Amino acid sequence: MAIKCTVTTDLQAKDTNGYSGIQKHVEHDQSINHSNKDIVFNETQFNVYDESTTTRQAIDDWNEQHFHDYVEQHDQHQREKGHAERQYGSVKNYLKRKKKATAVLTIGNMEVQSKLMQQFCPKTSYQEEKLPDGTTHLVFKLKDQNGQPIPDNITIAKQFYGCFNRALIHATNNNAGWAFKDKSRVNVGDYLHRGRYATNNDEMGISHIHYELATFGMTRGGKKRAAHVTNSLNQALVSLHHAVTGKYCSGRDATKWFRANIDKFALKCLEDELHKTYKVPQNKKILDFERKTKEDKTIQTGLSMEQLKAQHQEIADHQKAVKSLQDQAENLTSQNNDVQSQVATVTKNLKSIYEATTGRQTLDKDGNVLSPLEMANGITKAAKCSQKDKQQAEQDADVAQEKQTSAENQQKQLDQQLAHQRQQLQTLQNQISDADEQIKQRNLQRIKAAQQEIDRNDILDNNNQPITVTEANVTQMEQKLDSWRQEERNNWETDKQTHQEKLNNLNQEITAARTTKTDLSNTNQQLTTQNQQLQNENTTVQNQINDYKNQLVDTIVENAPEHKVESSLLKPNETAQPVISETGRQQHLRQTLKYLMDTTTKVLQKIKTEATNFINQITQTLTQPTQNQQSNPTSQHSPSLDLSNIKSSDKPFDYRKEQKLMNDPGIKLKKAILFATNDQLQKTSQQTKQSLKKQAEDEYEL
Repeated sequence: MAIKCTVTTDLQAKDTNGYSGIQKHVEHDQSINHSNKDIVFNETQFNVYDESTTTRQAIDDWNEQHFHDYVEQHDQHQREKGHAERQYGSVKNYLKRKKKATAVLTIGNMEVQSKLMQQFCPKTSYQEEKLPDGTTHLVFKLKDQNGQPIPDNITIAKQFYGCFNRALIHATNNNAGWAFKDKSRVNVGDYLHRGRYATNNDEMGISHIHYELATFGMTRGGKKRAAHVTNSLNQALVSLHHAVTGKYCSGRDATKWFRANIDKFALKCLEDELHKTYKVPQNKKILDFERKTKEDKTIQTGLSMEQLKAQHQEIADHQKAVKSLQDQAENLTSQNNDVQSQVATVTKNLKSIYEATTGRQTLDKDGNVLSPLEMANGITKAAKCSQKDKQQAEQDADVAQEKQTSAENQQKQLDQQLAHQRQQLQTLQNQISDADEQIKQRNLQRIKAAQQEIDRNDILDNNNQPITVTEANVTQMEQKLDSWRQEERNNWETDKQTHQEKLNNLNQEITAARTTKTDLSNTNQQLTTQNQQLQNENTTVQNQINDYKNQLVDTIVENAPEHKVESSLLKPNETAQPVISETGRQQHLRQTLKYLMDTTTKVLQKIKTEATNFINQITQTLTQPTQNQQSNPTSQHSPSLDLSNIKSSDKPFDYRKEQKLMNDPGIKLKKAILFATNDQLQKTSQQTKQSLKKQAEDEYEL
């Protein structure tokens, strides 16, 4: 019969620390005083951790990919509004102020784990241990009576916990998701990206995994603000739900939907691992998914560790209450027995007095035993009958009264003395308590002061290990500190003498230098004036260089906005950015003036080459004959010359300059336009429009 088992996924986004805030919790270091007292440190060896730099870098890259454009647009908008101080500057700065998400995935509980151990592990490999409430659970027996490891049991435990580790890691993988009939796929990692994680098999509950989540979602947008990206956990779940189902829902409904899918998938992962590891037939079901609800109180399996602890604590509290009531009942019974014993003693005394006084047995005329009241009345009547006995009784009573008075006075004195002694005892106890507290506080102060001085001066033990001051070794540490202070004091005295000699030598040098100071003062004043002039000139030149750099960068931005600085010229771990971005612009401005001039020359040369090629192409089109062109084409302009208007030039003729002008692309284009036909002009216009349209489409694709 399959074991009833539940699965819980706990998603949290509480503060900006995220996974870093729970690292001490997931790293079960035995030297740390954990708040969780239910850790079996012998089984910590079976935990699996992934906190590598590769995993951290993968999270950073994922965030950069999803939020880079949004941060760039936000910063550009703030700059345009004149609020440069509101820029994020980077994706890390944007996410630093946001809440970070973590998650815990738990399969089953302590009861489920014990049943699986009984089913798949030999009885000799585990043992029972009691919890504070009296219940028991199973843990692996990894060491023998001498504290030596048991290799076979360690192998069995590693195989058992390996099933949970692989199932938990597989269930939270970023590539887990939904595949559709059109062969498209939505992965959980597209919206909830797992980073660092740690599986915990050594707690007294069931194996579980803690992991960090990088979250990405899109808001739906509204009238006041358009849709934009966000790292909100709720919005990431809503976006994932919409990507899978095509429907929008609330954050609460999206969370329920996500948990329902992940919980069932996680149980299937564990089921598959158990079948594969222990060679269980596929038709035999090991685990049966169960969901505990508030409405169904009969379901007791599948409790979370917190619910199970609360249930056990409730049982323990109930047992304590029952024990307290039983103790009270026993006290009352004991008191009742004491009262009954006292009544029996009084009755027995009355019986003896009655028989001695009256000379009769304590029976009435019907043979029934007299009650205490009847016996007291009989004694009184018998006393009245005997005057002599009465007088003697009175005398005895007076004597007894005097004795009683004396005894009462003596008792009062004793009570007063006892009260005084109790008061003195209480005072002494208070003084002892105060003295103990003062001693305790003094010891704490001594420990703290010694520890601070040791830490402040980096004092190590004989093995060069850090020293920890405790109540047991505080006196020894104080003695060691006294010795260290004396040694430091001796060293200081030696250093003092050495420094005094150096000081005397320096005073002599200062005396000799004062003579030179006067001569240097005049020279220094002159140099200061010259230095100020040079600084002013340098500032002017530097400003001119900065202006020139800005002009060159503006030229590069205008003509090659995607240009990036070579990686070899950047700082370590810095990524080259386009010059059109603020980061890219600063990267260019840090380069030398020669680099910017060379880059600008290359950019302008490229534009000049493209423009020249375009002009040559247009010129070639204008000069090519068309199909409709006749043997004697009609020009748009008359080439005839008016010889009467020709005048001799007063400028000397320069053949090279004339040849250069004849080869100038602009001159050729003007000449081609003057001699072009209508067909050629129309063809050129159509070709130019197509070229401009293609260029615009290419820029749009980029």
